[in-house]
Amino acid sequence: MPTSQSTRPSSGSAAVRRWQELAVEWLDFPLGRFLDYGCGPGGLIEKLFHQCDCCHGVDVDEDQIRQARRRLPACDFRVIGLDGRTDYPDAYFDTIAILEVIEHVPDERVTLAEVARILRPGGRLLLTTPHRGWLTFLDVGNFKFLFPRLHRFIHQRLKRNRHYYDRRFVRGKTKGLIGDISIPSHRRPWHRHYSPEQILAACPLSLAPGRFGVYFPGMRALMLLRVTLSVCTGGRLKKLPPPFPALERKLSYLASRGGDQLVMLLTKRDE
Repeated sequence: MPTSQSTRPSSGSAAVRRWQELAVEWLDFPLGRFLDYGCGPGGLIEKLFHQCDCCHGVDVDEDQIRQARRRLPACDFRVIGLDGRTDYPDAYFDTIAILEVIEHVPDERVTLAEVARILRPGGRLLLTTPHRGWLTFLDVGNFKFLFPRLHRFIHQRLKRNRHYYDRRFVRGKTKGLIGDISIPSHRRPWHRHYSPEQILAACPLSLAPGRFGVYFPGMRALMLLRVTLSVCTGGRLKKLPPPFPALERKLSYLASRGGDQLVMLLTKRDE
C-alpha cells in the first residue's frame, strides 16, 4: 500500500486540521456528482459545493438533514436507515466522501458494500476514521459504554446537560443509537478504530486502494484532557488553556503512523 503523506501548514495557519479540513485538501479535483455519506448538517458539502456538478447528502439523523436542507436548499439531502442502505441506483456517483462514519455503523462491511454499489467505475471514495494508533485506549467516546451510570451522572449533574443527555442517549436509544453509535446485533457497541489494512479487509473487491495518510498524534489525549477540564469545572471551561491550543494546531498537521486520524482515498475498479 502507498505510504502516508505529510502536509505542512501554510504560513500563519491558525486552524486545527481535522477530518473536514483533510477532506477538502484531498478532494482537490472536480467531484462531478458528489455524495457526502453521513453528511450531518452539510458542512463538508458547503465547503465543496463549487467543485460539484450536483451535491447529495445522506444521514440517519432527521434533525441534521433538516438543518442541511435549510443551509443548502439547492442540494439533495435524504434520511437513511441504520442499515445504511440508500435508494440511489447503481454507479450513480462520481465521488463519495464518508467522514467519521464507518466507526459508528452496525457493520462496516455492509456500509462499504453499499457505498461501492452507488459509486461508478473509476469513481473515487474518500474515507476518514479514527486510526488504531498508540493512544486508541484514550478514546473518550467509549466512556459511555464502559461506565454508563457515571456518564449519565456527569452529563446530568456535573455538566448540567440534562436536555443534551436525554436527546442523545435516552431518545436516541429508541432509534437504535447510543449517542451517535449504532447498536449492532452481533457485537458490543463501540467507537472503533482501524488500521489501513483493516479498512481494506472490510472493503468489497471492487474498491482498489490508493493513497492513505495518518495524522494528528495526540488527538485522543487532547480530547480527553478537554473533557476532563470541562467536567472538573462543571462545564464552565470548554476550551484548553495555553499552550495547548498551539500544540493542538501543530500536532494536527503532523503525519505519523502513531497518529489518531486515518484518511484513505480508494477507487472503484472498472467492471
